[in-house]
Amino acid sequence: MKIASLIPSGTDIVCALGLADSLVGISHCCDNPKTAHLPVLTRSIIDSDLAPAQIDADVSGAVASGESLYQTNRELLRELNPDVVLTQTICDVCAVNSQTAARDLPPNAKLLNLSAVSFEGLWDDLRNVASATGAGAEALIDSLQNRLQKVRKVVAEKEKPRILVLEWSDPPFLGGHWVPEMVEIAGGRHVLSGAGEASRRASWDEIIEAKAEIVILAPCGYDLDETIAQSRAIENELQSLGAREMWAVDATALFSRCTPATVRGVEVLAGIFHPDGCEAPRPDEARRLG
Repeated sequence: MKIASLIPSGTDIVCALGLADSLVGISHCCDNPKTAHLPVLTRSIIDSDLAPAQIDADVSGAVASGESLYQTNRELLRELNPDVVLTQTICDVCAVNSQTAARDLPPNAKLLNLSAVSFEGLWDDLRNVASATGAGAEALIDSLQNRLQKVRKVVAEKEKPRILVLEWSDPPFLGGHWVPEMVEIAGGRHVLSGAGEASRRASWDEIIEAKAEIVILAPCGYDLDETIAQSRAIENELQSLGAREMWAVDATALFSRCTPATVRGVEVLAGIFHPDGCEAPRPDEARRLG
């Protein structure tokens, strides 16, 4: 069995299922240490080193013109000749989408689309990858579900603070898809967007009016140090929110994709919201701002 993953979540799921040795190629965004030696199959037309506002402008321009944000190395993909190719149907901005992957698919490969926007969807993705590759998923799913249930029990009787997760800093985007669900399981109430809703742009005035008590800065695709750096660029805007606490998190590892690691993201949030009953996040996972 040979697997090619064109998305980071696919790579993480394959590794979580114990199939890392079956991977023959990965995306340019995949950062799982077990796959650092593998050939890269994708590239982005957007320069990720630009400021957030410029990245947003470039992405919006490319989308408006109908240009694909990601390209696949079709020749290399066909040379590797995988049995299964993993891609996604969730967000054309974040990774290679299903249409691009289908166009470049080797003749005998099976295309498997990951589509989780919730934890229930994650269980489905895990089972689908396991089924396509001959692996087993139920023990992993049981373990992850037990961890979430443990968090639910600890926070069940606690007061739920008003939470805002920002998935982008400039312009501000609200946390979407699985992120509000993460907040709810961790014992908070996400303002302005609910579980399953797509992330959307919001104005700072709208965000101020929401009166969040705790603000989590989790820009999609950025690690903790990069998130802290972004917080300095919007320090005045963050201060205007009047929140009692503001935190930067390792968004890439814990929030930006729906994988088994997202369960750790819930545990980190619970430690932030309810430090009296939950374990505090590690300093490499989250840091309080100000």
